[in-house]
Amino acid sequence: MTIPFGPIGGLLGAGYAANELKKAGQRKEVRKLVEEQLAAGGNLPSATGGFGYQTGFGPISMQNPLGGYQAIDRYNRQMGDTNRDIAIKNLLAIEPITDRAKTRDFERNMAAARYRTQLGTQQGLTLQGQIGAQKLAQQGMQGATTALSSNYQYQ
Repeated sequence: MTIPFGPIGGLLGAGYAANELKKAGQRKEVRKLVEEQLAAGGNLPSATGGFGYQTGFGPISMQNPLGGYQAIDRYNRQMGDTNRDIAIKNLLAIEPITDRAKTRDFERNMAAARYRTQLGTQQGLTLQGQIGAQKLAQQGMQGATTALSSNYQYQ
């Protein structure tokens, strides 16, 4: 018994051919886009906005006390000083609040430590009392046993 592969093979072949034609069309579109971008001057625009890598401040401008670079530098220093002063004022304003919170926390911890110490002391005293009572009871039992055995009368 033979199985006819003719129609199945034809379908597979037609699907493969259609896929290759589709890829060829996509390649042409992609190649066209790449060529347009390369013709326009590269794949990506300039990272510096077309200004190159210069800062705009030459050595003379950077050393000139009245130059733009020095003005920007002075402004940045003034802003740094202002921000530092603000931070110091904020820390000074917060200091009493944090001191009170630390004091309360310390007092809470000390009260808890006192309570733990009291509990430990009470437990120790209770245990000592129980041990003392046991010893007294043992001594009493020994004394009673000794008294009974020494005063035993034979009949």
